[in-house]
Amino acid sequence: MTQRAWWLVMAAALLIDWQAPAQAADKKPLSEVLYEAGVLTKEQAAGVQETVWPSFVDRATLSSDLRVRHESFFKQSDAKEVDRHRQRFRLRIGAKIKVKSFLVVVRVASGTGEQQSTNQSFDNLFTQKAIWIDHAYVAFNSPSAPFLTLAAGRMQNPFTRVYTSDLVWDDDVNPEGFAEQLKFSAGDAVIFVNLAQLVLDEDSGDNHDQWMMGEQLGTTINAGAVKATLAGALYQVLNATEGTFGSPATQDGNTRVGGVLVNRYHVMDLMVALSTKVGDLPFQVMGDYVRNLADTTTGGNGVGTATGNVGYQVGAILGKASDPNTWETAYFYKVVETDATLADLSDSDFGDGGLARRGHIAWVAYSPTKFLQGKVKFFMTKSDGVARDDINRLQADVAIKF
Repeated sequence: MTQRAWWLVMAAALLIDWQAPAQAADKKPLSEVLYEAGVLTKEQAAGVQETVWPSFVDRATLSSDLRVRHESFFKQSDAKEVDRHRQRFRLRIGAKIKVKSFLVVVRVASGTGEQQSTNQSFDNLFTQKAIWIDHAYVAFNSPSAPFLTLAAGRMQNPFTRVYTSDLVWDDDVNPEGFAEQLKFSAGDAVIFVNLAQLVLDEDSGDNHDQWMMGEQLGTTINAGAVKATLAGALYQVLNATEGTFGSPATQDGNTRVGGVLVNRYHVMDLMVALSTKVGDLPFQVMGDYVRNLADTTTGGNGVGTATGNVGYQVGAILGKASDPNTWETAYFYKVVETDATLADLSDSDFGDGGLARRGHIAWVAYSPTKFLQGKVKFFMTKSDGVARDDINRLQADVAIKF
């Protein structure tokens, strides 16, 4: 969908929304309610001091969280790199504000401006840390068409994902552009269609702007004690070989010459997740398979060499650390080859982040209260490159919602 077509769809949806019934009248002040109920006289009601809040406060939902992390890297490589230990934090503060059929979402977060991380390391002699715009988007959902949601801006990822989806999308990546989401019920199943037109990089000196066009079709089926989610997506990168994206972070993987991608990317992503219970404990089994359908043998610039174009991740999670005195444990195995997808959007925690690596992921987490969680996570990875670059990574987190 082009930009022009997206704006036409938005205009049509607005016209439909304007035909919807008017919303309920504004709430009455407490003094007026008490007067009408006969609790106060008119004179007494007139003397009541009302608390005046900005109107948007009644329509806003606030959220915030803070995570403190210790992280260790244990490396065995031909470059004889030393082990590394660091401490980090992540702070996020956001709000969702309802304006009739619109939802305005804003969030700020810590970090260094990288697209796939909101972490900030303790470093540089106590120098102050930066806050960045993490979310800034508007979503439109009309009562006249509740099955359709339109969004524009720097948004929460519009595609349905599970843990294994970090093959393609790091959890901290917030795409920029336009999205359309459709959802329909059919008996015990929900069918969803997610579309997005995402701006990767815009250059003023040419007409080779880089975009990602994504289409996802899937369903969620409730079959008694088992809930199943299946989805397939295609992500096509336009003008992938025409620039470097201009991002501050470049991750391992992808064939490049002078920082420019050699290959094109037309990524197929197939996902399945099954949820049930083992005794009283939630239990999830899930898997994700990606394949770059573009030719990675000759490369987009005609200078590429044969590279791997496949990735997959499978595993399970037992329990769910969310309510007071709950816990979870998990294990996953991941393989992702050099040009299976865009490395700079993929998981930033696997090895040193990115692709061209295989290995194991395991964690255990415990929530003593609903707002507090402790988690220990371990990665054991090996490089698929010619040189040895084995990395084991340990993360110990304490996270609090407030």
